[in-house]
Amino acid sequence: MIARSSIIGDKEPSPRPPDIMSDDRVFLAWQRSHMANERTFLAWSRTSISLLAFGFVIERFDIFIEHLLRLEGQAGEVPHHSGMIKLSFLCFVLAAITIVVSGVRFLRVRRHINEGEAVFSVLPDFLVVVSVVAIILMAIILSLPRLLEMGHGLM
Repeated sequence: MIARSSIIGDKEPSPRPPDIMSDDRVFLAWQRSHMANERTFLAWSRTSISLLAFGFVIERFDIFIEHLLRLEGQAGEVPHHSGMIKLSFLCFVLAAITIVVSGVRFLRVRRHINEGEAVFSVLPDFLVVVSVVAIILMAIILSLPRLLEMGHGLM
């Protein structure tokens, strides 16, 4: 006999949430899962804060160069490179995207843990890889004109 749900096309009923109070081992495993989820969220938060700090350092690097020139006895202002502004803005945007994705991921995984589902997403890992590659590529692209100038000066 064919089940009614397969004829109508209804979804299969989702598995029941685990009874976490039935066994101490199940309860401890449930707690460990939630703590691992929280540690992952905190790691993503630290990554986002690091991206913000990196963007700020890039933005204010001209102040360091200016002080360095004064120590050497050379006066004058360091021209503000528009590429550095773009790179720092990219870091700020990636930090914002990272914290939003990490918050959504945290809540999703929490819901999946509570419902007893084993669902995994590669989106956060993909986001980190894309962010790092984007920052490296932008830094290389922004430094190409200087590298080409230095190369012509050596010839």
